[in-house]
Amino acid sequence: MNSGSLTVALLLEDISLAKEFSDIFRELGVVPHFYEDLNSFWNGTLEILPTLSLIDVKKMHEGDLLLKNHPFVVNEQMPMAFYFTTGSAPLLHSTFDFLNLGTILQGANYKGQMKSILKRLNKILSYEHKLSNLELEKGKLSNQVRGLIEVSQVYKEDNYFEKYLKNIFHKFDTNKKTSFDFFSVCETVFSELQDIIEFSYVELSSNGQRLVSPEGQSMKYVSIPSLFLGKTCKQGIAEFAQNMSSQVAVELLGGEVMSLNITGVEANPDIILYLRLSDFELAEKVDWTSLESHLNGVYAYFKESGKATIKREARFITPWEAFSLFDKQVKMASMGDIKNQYALIDIDLSELIQTVRIGDCGEFSWKEFFQDFVTRVTSSFSYELKFMSMGVANLGVVCDHEHVDQVMTHLKNVSVRFSYWRYFEQSDALLSKNLKPDIKMIPASAEAYLLHVEDVKFSAIDELESIAIKKKTKDIVWGKAPERTL
Repeated sequence: MNSGSLTVALLLEDISLAKEFSDIFRELGVVPHFYEDLNSFWNGTLEILPTLSLIDVKKMHEGDLLLKNHPFVVNEQMPMAFYFTTGSAPLLHSTFDFLNLGTILQGANYKGQMKSILKRLNKILSYEHKLSNLELEKGKLSNQVRGLIEVSQVYKEDNYFEKYLKNIFHKFDTNKKTSFDFFSVCETVFSELQDIIEFSYVELSSNGQRLVSPEGQSMKYVSIPSLFLGKTCKQGIAEFAQNMSSQVAVELLGGEVMSLNITGVEANPDIILYLRLSDFELAEKVDWTSLESHLNGVYAYFKESGKATIKREARFITPWEAFSLFDKQVKMASMGDIKNQYALIDIDLSELIQTVRIGDCGEFSWKEFFQDFVTRVTSSFSYELKFMSMGVANLGVVCDHEHVDQVMTHLKNVSVRFSYWRYFEQSDALLSKNLKPDIKMIPASAEAYLLHVEDVKFSAIDELESIAIKKKTKDIVWGKAPERTL
């Protein structure tokens, strides 16, 4: 057992006894969490399920609250051991209905008794780990084995499934040219396939500490709740995280779930796709390993185009350059020359910036967001675009006037589909928030854009009058020192 992954909850009546058990666990490199009453234990273990709970038999009920009614006790997910004394021994009969790892008697060799319990726990966890891995590999292995056995008898059938798979390949290759990212092409193709009832999609958050699902538009798409991993995955989705997400996916989608690992440059997958199929025979006959390999190629296509380095000299101009360009354009138009006109579109990110400043969602990856947002706009669009920054919240886009309708449509599509939540440390709190930018066409003149930005800024300042945001801003800028003025 890896002590670094072991979590222990103590529900004991005697604080001195709790300290004695804490010392035993500390020798194993584990700091247990001590609860004084059943109510706090109940709430705490609902948030984070401990690897092991040590419970005093006298603490199994508290008023109307009964340990046996705890959700994780009812579904036998909580490994438990019970502490008792000679005086409380009659209460042990209540534990016979529970799935538990044993009992610990007062005054006996605590280390020896605990060692025996931990051995049983370690064995159970080992079996669960092996079982989870076997379940994940079952679909792929059974498909390969049965295919070899029946290859001489079912040629026509195999030919049908081969064509079926080639049709899926063709759909992905066709749709990737018009899709914004890997998720959008998966959503398009899987939504069209009648044999796929539901599908899910998980990837690592930007800090590698959570598994998250993007927002989807398809009725078939099932978003998996954000999963806190407890430790950082630095080289793709680690095996323990794969097992965790697979268990949740099976619960959400059902037992017959096909998993596809999408791998980039890391040894572990970057993305895991889960598919629930309408036909069990389809799960058996289709070569899902080939589909997995093909999807890795599609993913590499978007990875290469979507992560291109922003070439500042080619993509960006300063507001000073843009305003000079607009003034020249206005002057030429006044003389009747309306050729080569430019249009200006503003991307207002005020809602996103305000959410970041409030700070309820943890750290925000500023650089990664800006890099990904701009490259997403440019990598999937054929017309030339120029960007200019008017502060953090306003990003101007300059394009040829004859293409402005296409640019507006493209920017709105990107803004709707972009996964803003990926760049927040804690994405769960964003579910009720609208972070999509406001996109407007602005007259291509310095005065018009300055007036527009000034209005946005003053509106933002008005909203910052809320006590929470104002205090948060003050603390960030000035710290705890007295307020200073110039």
